[in-house]
Amino acid sequence: MLIFFAGIYLNSQIKNNGDISETRGPGTYEILHGADNPIRIPFKMHHGKPLMELEVNGQKATLMIDNGILWDQVWLFGSQLASRLQLKPVEESFIGGAGEGDPTQAYTSHHLTLKFKDVVFYDQPVLVSPAEAGFATMFPGADGQLSNTFFRHFIVEFDFVNNEILLYDPVQFQYDQKGSILDMQASESGTYSIPFTFTMLDGKTYTDRVDIDFGGIYPFKIALNNKHHIPLPPNVEERFSYGAQGMVPEYSGEIQSMTIGKYKFDHPTVMFGDEKTSRIHPDNLGVIGLPFFMKFNVIFDYFNDRLYLEPNKNFEPSFEN
Repeated sequence: MLIFFAGIYLNSQIKNNGDISETRGPGTYEILHGADNPIRIPFKMHHGKPLMELEVNGQKATLMIDNGILWDQVWLFGSQLASRLQLKPVEESFIGGAGEGDPTQAYTSHHLTLKFKDVVFYDQPVLVSPAEAGFATMFPGADGQLSNTFFRHFIVEFDFVNNEILLYDPVQFQYDQKGSILDMQASESGTYSIPFTFTMLDGKTYTDRVDIDFGGIYPFKIALNNKHHIPLPPNVEERFSYGAQGMVPEYSGEIQSMTIGKYKFDHPTVMFGDEKTSRIHPDNLGVIGLPFFMKFNVIFDYFNDRLYLEPNKNFEPSFEN
């Protein structure tokens, strides 16, 4: 999981057809004439991540989207885009997250303009990690990530069948209640969690909350050795991945079931996170990632702290290893 710790919070406003009002999101935005309601932004799945095409300060770019921790800054990976933009460092910062190493040095710079087909976001704060940090190599084809540019201005839906992100006006949005409605809760670290239940092969059931993270590469990753005292089961396979601070040891194994809202998944293979390097939720059960969410149409409503889940046509109560 890539976690962003910049410690920078900005006051901001919305710009919408000339009407300016306060909002929790960074910078301002303008909906262009003739835009659909909701605004539809196409994406393509690229190396397992939703990737959007846009212009950044007039330069063609590609950005991913993440919400492991909600952050105001657009994060640029140190790709060629960062060089073309000729951004000047303003203040030193860092990026921390999963892994055995130290946080990565980075810097803030002047605000960006992000232009999609039907909406333009102005005065977006930016954080740039140096090319030598290797994030551009870790995510080939992506120039960076955004988060609150969408999540704090709009209610955001992900349609993984038509590969579209839908941006809804939070004042006008109404949900038809066909799927599960889950309450999201913010933690002190900036993560958001939802209710969740899973049962180990020995029959032991755990019910609490799990963090949500679109940057998570596994359907479900269980946190070891927190207040729940979840033991590492026998017959697991030791593996590793890479996070913002380098290599992350972890373990793969089967559990009996897991349940979210109305939906139950039997005998999934899940990951178990090393408590020293995973940097995940000291109290919650674990974290659910993008492969889990892709089974649903997912709507994030950070204005009312609600998550809406509706199975899409690719939904099956099983996961590939």
